[in-house]
Amino acid sequence: MRSPRKSRIVLGVTGGIAAYKACELTRLFKKAGHEVRVVMSANAERFVGPLTFHSLSGEPVLRSLHSGDYDLSATSHIDLAQWGDLLVVAPATANFLAKLACGIADDALLVESLAF
Repeated sequence: MRSPRKSRIVLGVTGGIAAYKACELTRLFKKAGHEVRVVMSANAERFVGPLTFHSLSGEPVLRSLHSGDYDLSATSHIDLAQWGDLLVVAPATANFLAKLACGIADDALLVESLAF
């Protein structure tokens, strides 16, 4: 029997109180054998630190398009969108959804989401 294909998941985390649950999602995705890369909004860091997601995923966390540990090439958001099979945003706050619907890309997560 053929094993199911493991996915490459881009996990977006916004600044809602439920951001801590994204840690559990990361752990469960990894346990199932998927590759996970995390993109955080600035407000998400008020609830969970990027070091937590780095430790759980084993990958650098994209927090900003202008600074951080991530490879910040001019097309890093496109590269990550092409790498991923699936974009999961959890939690998705009303602020994030409204900006996404209007095409506003004022942080790394929104830019990544629009690139997807």
